[in-house]
Amino acid sequence: MGRTVGTLVVMLVATAMLVSTAAGAGFGSLSQQSVDADVVVMTADVNPDGTADWTVAYRLRLDDDNATQAFEDLRADIQANPSAYTDRFESRMQRTAGAAENATGREMAIKNVTVTAREETFGQTYGVITYRFQWTNFASVSGDRIEIGDALSGLFLDSETSLTVRWPAGYQAASVAPQADERENASVTWRGQQTFGETEPRVIVSPRDSAGGDGGSNRLLVGGALALVGIAAGAYVLRRYGSLGGDALAEPPASMVDSDDSEAETAAGTDADAGTPPAELLSNEEQVLQLLESNGGRLKQQQVAGELDWTDAKTSQVIGGLRDEDKVETFRIGRENVVTLPDTDVTGGDGGGSDGADSGGETQ
Repeated sequence: MGRTVGTLVVMLVATAMLVSTAAGAGFGSLSQQSVDADVVVMTADVNPDGTADWTVAYRLRLDDDNATQAFEDLRADIQANPSAYTDRFESRMQRTAGAAENATGREMAIKNVTVTAREETFGQTYGVITYRFQWTNFASVSGDRIEIGDALSGLFLDSETSLTVRWPAGYQAASVAPQADERENASVTWRGQQTFGETEPRVIVSPRDSAGGDGGSNRLLVGGALALVGIAAGAYVLRRYGSLGGDALAEPPASMVDSDDSEAETAAGTDADAGTPPAELLSNEEQVLQLLESNGGRLKQQQVAGELDWTDAKTSQVIGGLRDEDKVETFRIGRENVVTLPDTDVTGGDGGGSDGADSGGETQ
């Protein structure tokens, strides 16, 4: 069974986890300022020759001063040295295209990688980091028939990620698998969370005057040879890795990287033998609750931030939301916040090393 292309979300994971060495000392501010991607939107515009113009947009919700400042710092770094981001992104994407080339038998390449950073409004304000690139021979072309998706077989979409495939004007879809969440005249969109089969996603299109089903052939490429090695790592959700440093955004979505990359393998192996789901498979809120449960129902807020490798701002936001839902309680010991599960005995421990509690404290 040949090597395969890693799932699209595996690359999102690597994006969240890795620190770019290409950024160098000039990116010192990013080691202190971090942002958390809330939504990832992936779009492939497929041309008649099978080449696809790709867009990968990371949307970062700017709902407080910390998030806004972190994005402004990130945008300044991107504008000052965009190649520190595009070079790494392109390098990993070339490996992905190489794996897809081996699996499909089509020669592929990644070209014209660019990156932009800007604020946009989608009901509320987001900072958006957008990568654009061209993937040659992404789709299979046979006569006037285009088969799209064999380079992405077994794709996993996390709950914050969507994939849109668009085809050329004048074409219509003869076959779409699986059923799309949104379908328009020249595009389909799938939204996570979902895992596609070994021959999915798949879209077959033909010119409008000749499209009429799959012609009886149902010739879906890849088959068993495209069984994905990295699907476990693909379940990791970008936003659930905690803070997403600016340097981390110098990489493509984790799902687009070959699953044999050491970083993705490391992620895939995390908690593999644990009796409970890996923390990375849990939402931010679930990670906090699981951490509290494994520590007797009580931890200092700073310990939560340290254990989950989150910024203070993100930790405060998540814990604040849990407190509003009555899923946790907080109080102060000296100058430190302590987080507990409801009904936890706060008199029988030291909350991780402190003595005495002040009632009624709020999360900072």
